[in-house]
Amino acid sequence: MSGGKCKSSGDVAGTAKKRHAIIMETEVKIIERVERGEKMLSIAHSYNMNHSTIGTILKNKDKIME
Repeated sequence: MSGGKCKSSGDVAGTAKKRHAIIMETEVKIIERVERGEKMLSIAHSYNMNHSTIGTILKNKDKIME
């Protein structure tokens, strides 16, 4: 009987999550979906990203849409 918790290799304290570049087309699609009234959380789940990333994309909407 083991009393310790089992950690996966990516669940070690101190390791950062790798960043992935989001292409411009994806950012434009995300902005369009938010403007249509879709919830940020459901969009984030569909693209497998954090909802705060969606908020950052919306914050930079003017720069993205240029």
